[in-house]
Amino acid sequence: MSFVFAVGLTACKGTSTSSNNQDNRNKMNTNNVAAPIEEGMPLDETKGGKKTVVVSMLAVDGFYLQAKQKYEAQHPNTTIQFKEFPTEGATMKPAEVERYIKQITTEVLSGKGADLYAVSTIPLPIDKYVNKKAFVNLEELIKRDKTFDPSLYQMNIVENSRMNDGIYTLPLQFYMEALFGDAANIENAGVTIDDKNWTWSEFAEISKELANKGGHSVSMGNWPPELLLNNLVSDNYAKLVNGRTASFDSAFFTDLLKQVKSLYDNKVIKSEFVDSKKTNFTYSIITSPSDYLLRLGLYYNNGKIYQKPHSADQHSGVSFSATRELAMNANSTVKGEAWNFMKFLMSEEMQSFPEQTGISINKAVNDKAIKDLVKKGVVSDPKAGKAIEASEENLQPFKGMVSEARLRNYGYNDEHNKLSTIITEEAKAFFTGQKSAEATAKLMQNRIMSYLNE
Repeated sequence: MSFVFAVGLTACKGTSTSSNNQDNRNKMNTNNVAAPIEEGMPLDETKGGKKTVVVSMLAVDGFYLQAKQKYEAQHPNTTIQFKEFPTEGATMKPAEVERYIKQITTEVLSGKGADLYAVSTIPLPIDKYVNKKAFVNLEELIKRDKTFDPSLYQMNIVENSRMNDGIYTLPLQFYMEALFGDAANIENAGVTIDDKNWTWSEFAEISKELANKGGHSVSMGNWPPELLLNNLVSDNYAKLVNGRTASFDSAFFTDLLKQVKSLYDNKVIKSEFVDSKKTNFTYSIITSPSDYLLRLGLYYNNGKIYQKPHSADQHSGVSFSATRELAMNANSTVKGEAWNFMKFLMSEEMQSFPEQTGISINKAVNDKAIKDLVKKGVVSDPKAGKAIEASEENLQPFKGMVSEARLRNYGYNDEHNKLSTIITEEAKAFFTGQKSAEATAKLMQNRIMSYLNE
């Protein structure tokens, strides 16, 4: 969990096999000298055929620098210009973070900012930008662009980044979030887990069963109830937030509050540190195929991956967070070229950049990473002093989870996310028994509605 927090709180300056038909389609996607001129596609306002696409981001890294070089070489009439935010050091101070969010928000809502915005490094109030119609609904471009082949990409990641019935941000790389379990302990207890369908109530029952049959008495540690609650709010975001309307005073949310509290009251989950070897499950991120294999042996001697418990109407318990993500300014005068550049960033050519910071949105790149790992045969764990076998069979659960990821992480674990901050502050009174679930939910509703409409 400390790593998850670090991802949210730290912003770093500096560098951070498909068929022939797919290859041909990929070239179509990335090498068009001009932006596609299909019916309904945006036309650029240009002078003398020259275009400049301004990309706003916290700090330019090697991925974007190479993208600029390659794209400009293929599109001689286009310039990619980066607009960075100056900071004093490698790690941003809280005041700098606040200043960055305020500056970007002012730019976006004024309509006079950059053409594209990198929005994943520091959690920005994207919901507000979308409510103000400041970003382009990319779903329309995806539908109309005949050169865009959805089969090349992890569209489950793109489509489940929806807000307000539209797709306003385009993920380029992502992390997954799931549970790692003590497979040997669970098997010895004779407990069967259907993790594709289990709910948090079933998780609690299974935890009690494991404790009664010689398993660990604690299922998870190191997870405060406010953080778990925010995690569940993120998983159920579409049910609780829709544009400028919130539903935190609903029976659904008060039941969620009570369910989280019961997990801690019954000591199924603890806030305090508990060595993973003494728990049944560990909540963790997954950053790559090799990272997945390493985590199988990191938490338990015989680890197994499980989906997170989720509500019965959700098709997956695998959540994801974008590590690179772009949005387009609704007032950009070069929307066609900006969209063409976004597609280029999704291409196999760019997604194969060696210094990636997550799982690729491009399927071919992920397939190649797995094949290269299998060819290598092992993954070395220097800390544990052991090698872990890399085989198609061992990596199949990882492949399955990449395809099944459906729950978008909306920055629930970042102190600069205003919505999650409100939830954390108000929930403490309920978890300590000072207020009822209903009173807590009403206070949250009032504060969140004010935030959404300010």
